[in-house]
Amino acid sequence: EPSRSEHDGYLQRYLTDGGVRILNRKVEVVGKTAQGREFPLEIAISEINLEETRFFVGLVRDVTERKATEDSLIAAREEAERANQAKSEFLSSMSHELRTPMNAILGFGQLMEYDESLPAEHQDNLREILKAGKHLLVLINEVLDLAKVESGHIDISLEPVALSPVVNECIGLLGSVALPRGISMQHGIPQNMAVRADHTRLRQALMNLLSNAIKYNKEGGVVTVNATLTDHSCVRLAVTDTGHGIPPERIGELFKPFNRLGAEGSAIEGTGIGLTITRRVVELMGGEIGVDSKPGQGSTFWIDLPEVDLESYLAEYGPDLTSEVHTPQDTAHAWHTVLYIEDNPANLKLLAQILSRRPNIRLISAHLPTLGIDLARSQHPDLILLDINMPGMDGYAVLEHLREDPLTHHIPVVALTANAMPSDIERGRAAGFDDYQTKPIDVERFLSTLDRMLKSGH
Repeated sequence: EPSRSEHDGYLQRYLTDGGVRILNRKVEVVGKTAQGREFPLEIAISEINLEETRFFVGLVRDVTERKATEDSLIAAREEAERANQAKSEFLSSMSHELRTPMNAILGFGQLMEYDESLPAEHQDNLREILKAGKHLLVLINEVLDLAKVESGHIDISLEPVALSPVVNECIGLLGSVALPRGISMQHGIPQNMAVRADHTRLRQALMNLLSNAIKYNKEGGVVTVNATLTDHSCVRLAVTDTGHGIPPERIGELFKPFNRLGAEGSAIEGTGIGLTITRRVVELMGGEIGVDSKPGQGSTFWIDLPEVDLESYLAEYGPDLTSEVHTPQDTAHAWHTVLYIEDNPANLKLLAQILSRRPNIRLISAHLPTLGIDLARSQHPDLILLDINMPGMDGYAVLEHLREDPLTHHIPVVALTANAMPSDIERGRAAGFDDYQTKPIDVERFLSTLDRMLKSGH
């Protein structure tokens, strides 16, 4: 009971008035053994007409074992979801905690680069500080990127991308890394060759392959980038080095995270997750990645991506679809007030020094969210820079207050925060921030955004 009362008599009701049909389907109820033990019971009833005689066949099955398996699977899934959520929360927290001190290190370091009176020895020291700081930031970003790719929280925007400009850009960015070791880089990519890819992610993948080709190359070696058409309407972008090569038996380990094939104890920097991220990003773009290597002769890492007829595409949609150009706006002849709401004194000091490079900007700051809202109402700033994690009221609550107040709803608000997980950025954009910038601050990018916001008023 109560299953017995609910189900008893259904055959009679069916024969009498065709009542609710439960035939030819499975019903799960609670059964009871002769000893009084309750157990999950599955009942299935079928109707058979045989030689003008009507039969009903009932199958009664004890499903205790199946239910136990289902329950264990559900429990395992819930545990995995809890573990995944805990990992995401941990990574988000670590991202913020690591980026906050990195903001001060790299921010003040970038400002010191502008000081022409700094002695040569100190300039060298500063370059080493910035180099180490940027390397640490790359490691932080790689770990977070791996978590993002593994969870599937990664945005891919596929479009025609001309290969030659991307290759030129990546080679130019890594030239300073290759030069001290006498490594030369060259490519022979046709100007009209293009692939269907995400521009940012393709550049990320190529940067990783080129960086590895430099790191694992011999002194005075060569890195070559070529592109050829395959038999499957794809372009094969290949990065070839003249390094030591990879033993055939270890090729299968290449794309496993945190596996550096014995380079862990060497002086070569790295985390061992770059190739893992690269492979997954390439696959998300509908491509394929592989490697050919001969010990003692070098390695070739290649990426296959769908080919695009760039000339036809540009003729139809326009010429400026394969790259982004950010032109700083001139605000030298206009005075602006910027409000910065931030509870960290080091961050306040850093931003004050950054904005000192814009003499036409008056900076006012607030270390408390409520004070920031009051200043926004009374001072009518042209732009508000807002931290997210603050005591008493977070940045989202402050933004909501600013948007609801007629005195401040029109003021552009830029998030300036160490919350840099993909979910954080997505939430920030959805909340209505006019721009979302993460710490550590990239001074040039920040100033470019600042100029654009103040020039347009948005």
